[in-house]
Amino acid sequence: MGCPHSVLVSSSSEDGSDSIPELLVVKANNSDQSKSTSGNEESADDEAIAIIGIACKTPGAENIRDFWRILLNGENHITEVPPSRWNGEVFYDEDPNKQGKTNVRRAGFVKGIEEFDNGFFGINDYEAFSMDPQQRFVLECTHMALEDGGLTKAKISGTNTGVFIGAMNSDHSCLLSAGSQTDRYGVTGATNAILAARVSYVYNFQGPCMVLDTACSSALVCIHAGAQAIRNGDCDMAVCGGTNYMGNPGMFVQLSKSAMISPEGLSKTFSAKADGYARAEGCGIVVLKRLKDAIRDNDKIYATVVTGINQDGHTVTP
Repeated sequence: MGCPHSVLVSSSSEDGSDSIPELLVVKANNSDQSKSTSGNEESADDEAIAIIGIACKTPGAENIRDFWRILLNGENHITEVPPSRWNGEVFYDEDPNKQGKTNVRRAGFVKGIEEFDNGFFGINDYEAFSMDPQQRFVLECTHMALEDGGLTKAKISGTNTGVFIGAMNSDHSCLLSAGSQTDRYGVTGATNAILAARVSYVYNFQGPCMVLDTACSSALVCIHAGAQAIRNGDCDMAVCGGTNYMGNPGMFVQLSKSAMISPEGLSKTFSAKADGYARAEGCGIVVLKRLKDAIRDNDKIYATVVTGINQDGHTVTP
């Protein structure tokens, strides 16, 4: 069974430099140009969706500039399972079919997940302790993406902004369920629906707010959903993205049994040596807005996006 997936088409600059590609900054004062456009062009512009802010947190990268450096240098940040997550040796076995064991002990982990400035987001220490690290990732990356777009908290408070977050795993919830103690913040700290709701609450957004799970396509489907919501008038701006956190070996054990995960912890796309995919964690966020509104507001524009969504049906059969 294939995952529903989006087709994302974007335009960006290609200057071959070692820095992040120059932004396409469109000035609002373009009245002469708009007068010369045809009706069809104006209609297309009305439907166009722009990316006006981006942010990410990945293994080896605290922000989008770090991530760009990783891409330029071809860095590999796949590592052994940190002892702070689980005992990798205890759950490892070369035989992937051995019960309770995985034949994988390498993946991409974000460092310093416990380093979270909860006070900055108005979250007390007790609540922060019970929060899923995915919620932390989403809040931090949302802030960076909004900051990247020049959008202050005061400016966007109360606006018709939607939040669309993709997530498929809930390792933190499993850990809380296995524990003997919980508190009043356990349910909001471990529920995936709160991944988006926290963003809407912290920034006082009043547009659509949802978490989507379409497995590995979740983040792209969220971009599609956000773009459609803007076109339909459900919101004027959308915060879209996806997140993942690996807090226990359960999913590794399951994926090993299905022969879906690489024993080496390496994704070898289009290679005859491919033996599964490599798991990793982190978060990526983009801020979307109608292109004509971004031009009006003098926003910087990274690219415009066109999305679509479908399922594979019987195209691939096990």
